[in-house]
Amino acid sequence: MKEQKDHVVVITYGPSSEGSVTASPVSQHTASVPTPSSFAYSATPSISRFSSRRASVHISGLVLRFITLVLCFVSALSLAVNVRRPSRRHLTQNSSNFASYPELLYCFGVSVTGFAYTCLQTFKGVCDITHRGVLISEPLSDYISFIFDQVICYLLVSSSSVAIAWIQHRNEDAVKTLKNSSIVSVSMSFSAFLVLTLSSLLSGYKLCKRFMW
Repeated sequence: MKEQKDHVVVITYGPSSEGSVTASPVSQHTASVPTPSSFAYSATPSISRFSSRRASVHISGLVLRFITLVLCFVSALSLAVNVRRPSRRHLTQNSSNFASYPELLYCFGVSVTGFAYTCLQTFKGVCDITHRGVLISEPLSDYISFIFDQVICYLLVSSSSVAIAWIQHRNEDAVKTLKNSSIVSVSMSFSAFLVLTLSSLLSGYKLCKRFMW
């Protein structure tokens, strides 16, 4: 506590006298309270909001990668279950093996490629959250993710289009089971394309934010 003494000056005027000036001491006990700065807490909330926003972006990207991984796996598996060793007696043009048709083989290859790519991206996303990006630097990762997301999206939609054309022109009973499996594969492949499109938009957002930082 610090004691401060101030004086109050009182000036009185009367009709028959001149103005008189009196001073009286006034004792006040005031506590020295520090004045808070307007910038004292301005940095911490913004940093916390920024870090939480980045964490939500990482988690959203990881969820989209995992969904794409599952869809690509189901797309490839629906064709792989129809792999049969053709006998020499029944080796005809209408084989029930998807490897006999370039369209379905292309769809299977793209699904496997998308599965391998999203598996690596999912593994990297988990490592980024748990170990804070020890595998690869963030700037390089944003460039790679943005470029390869576009490439895999194009491959998925092109393979789906080719497989749909094959399904529409196949009405034989010998390939009925393979046709049904192809429909499931195309549905999963196109769904993976839609989900990966969201991932590519998120990668583009992260890349644009990197230019703005």
